[in-house]
Amino acid sequence: MKFFYFILITLLFFSCSPKGPITYSSPLVGKTKAQLIKEKGVAKKIKLFENAEAYIYTSVEEYFGKKEITPGTKPKKKVEIEHIYYINANNIVYKYQVWKKKIKIDK
Repeated sequence: MKFFYFILITLLFFSCSPKGPITYSSPLVGKTKAQLIKEKGVAKKIKLFENAEAYIYTSVEEYFGKKEITPGTKPKKKVEIEHIYYINANNIVYKYQVWKKKIKIDK
């Protein structure tokens, strides 16, 4: 019986844990910081770390489903997407991640 409770608590813990950024491959990985800025523009956020920096580009997407879209139509779902490019001390992009965050919609 204790084993059953352990499994139940473990499943609840992992299902409720927040989702973090997911690593993808990108054609900009291996390019220089100057090429990244030329391709994507200036980043909206820049985070500095000890041996690296992260250039963060954000966008917001709205999903309306199959209903007709009018100026007063509210979206079913709204998502903020962060495209994160990590740049090492040699000014080379070495990692690319995407983080999708749900935005609450006022009804």
